[in-house]
Amino acid sequence: MTTTIKIEDEKKKELDKFLASLLLREGIKITLQEAIGLIVDYALENEEEIIKRLKELPPLEEDPAWKALENPKHWGIKDSSKRIDELLYGR
Repeated sequence: MTTTIKIEDEKKKELDKFLASLLLREGIKITLQEAIGLIVDYALENEEEIIKRLKELPPLEEDPAWKALENPKHWGIKDSSKRIDELLYGR
């Protein structure tokens, strides 16, 4: 079973370059799916190192999207989901 993941374009390009260099230098050809599987396995085996690196990232509270969620715009109605459905689907 597989699933779809989203990755930044720049990270995808870097991963593609890494896989290409792996083939050229070492003669090892693996798929993107195999590479991501190995990366996940490595992260799980090296949990402490991953946690250490995650702690070095900027706090979520500094993310502009997170700030926007904490300070929503008030549209003057309690629940806008019906209005959104009307605009999107004409219902």
